Amino acid sequence: MKKILFFYILIIPAIVYGQKVSPQLFEPRQIKADIDTLIYKLLDVHPTFSNHYKTNNTQNKVDSIKNTINNPMSQLDFFRLMQPIVTIDGHTTLKYNGPLCPNEENPLFPFKVVVFNNSLYIKENLSTDKTLIKGSIIEKINGVSSEEIISKLISYTPGEKDYYKTKKLEKDFHIYMALVYGSFSDFEITVNKSEYNLKGTNWDAFQETSKPKFELRFYDDDIAYIYKRMFMPPHDFMHFMDSAFTEISEKQINYLIIDNLSGGGLTDLADSLMSYFTDKPYGMLEKKMTKISSLTKEFIEDKKTEGYIKEDYFIEEYSSHISARERRFSGSTYILIGPLSYSAATSFPSAARCYRNAFLVGEETGQPLVSNGDQDQFMLPETKMFCITALSKVYMPCHNNDEVNGVFPDYPVTPTIDDLLMDKEYTLEYTLRLIRENKEKK
Repeated sequence: MKKILFFYILIIPAIVYGQKVSPQLFEPRQIKADIDTLIYKLLDVHPTFSNHYKTNNTQNKVDSIKNTINNPMSQLDFFRLMQPIVTIDGHTTLKYNGPLCPNEENPLFPFKVVVFNNSLYIKENLSTDKTLIKGSIIEKINGVSSEEIISKLISYTPGEKDYYKTKKLEKDFHIYMALVYGSFSDFEITVNKSEYNLKGTNWDAFQETSKPKFELRFYDDDIAYIYKRMFMPPHDFMHFMDSAFTEISEKQINYLIIDNLSGGGLTDLADSLMSYFTDKPYGMLEKKMTKISSLTKEFIEDKKTEGYIKEDYFIEEYSSHISARERRFSGSTYILIGPLSYSAATSFPSAARCYRNAFLVGEETGQPLVSNGDQDQFMLPETKMFCITALSKVYMPCHNNDEVNGVFPDYPVTPTIDDLLMDKEYTLEYTLRLIRENKEKK
């Protein structure tokens, strides 16, 4: 099987702090020229931007933006103008790699946050005022309501569904605040109708010990839990899975939990993971329509015998197949899903649900069953900024032409605000209870 790449690239700027930097400015004619190039290229290479452009009256929005440009601008100014036009899916975004708040020592919003029911909660206080406790609701920042800020920042976050974009925003709220609203040495916030003047914080305050790429745990005597951060990198992924399933076999495990709460990566690896635990036919995709353009010319030429051309697309249709593994896990498999189950991590449970290879536990996945995937990038000639773009429209298993909904769980789990504030493994905890209750009934 050829590799089908679904990979989400985060907008993490190359941040420069504490240095006096004067950003390069571009003349209005240069900015307008890059806007024209950006729109022209997206219409040419993106699989669905043309339809979006027409149905959302994008040309009038672009013309309105261009009419406001009368003074020299920086790359960051360009990003602020055009990112909401670009982010129509989770695989398409402007890539800003310039300095962020270079002239402030402590420019970042001093809280880690949770967005819940359109309210902004303090998850961790990084400010010097320790009277502001976990769970407090931030009502305003610098005089702007949190609801308005959340809505605006979501428009800058790549993705199709707001609840997916909201979860991405939570993690990088401090970055998006700086990207969109600018740098501040002080923040005026309102909490419980009381006003506070707080100093910002720096990047070091947000550094965390990263989780391992993979993890294998055991619960009771017969439950295994596999965590994978992404369906990547290929060699490490397959080495870990081979080792994990060997140990699972040796321990005669009856129940398997796969943590698929985050995602992205190679659908081949999702396919390989499923081959360890099913003897039924399955497949990761039903169809892929790749827009014919300069970015896909070589790809299509290499695969021309595996599909056909119709209008402006190279179309590949996929059939189901059987696992070639001689030994497979034969117990009950549970896959954990949620809003950040995106790209390959949506395709994986989509296949499991369609072909009835596992039970799904958690929340709806973050990507619709019919949506965009694959990625490449192009550079804008004046500002030298890059735009990352989707290349293909993908149809996941049992998609029913649904461009709105993701994969729904067999067993829904709705988190409480306490679950989110305390970083509880609420989906895993529910699944363990479910398995134990089912064992007791036998």
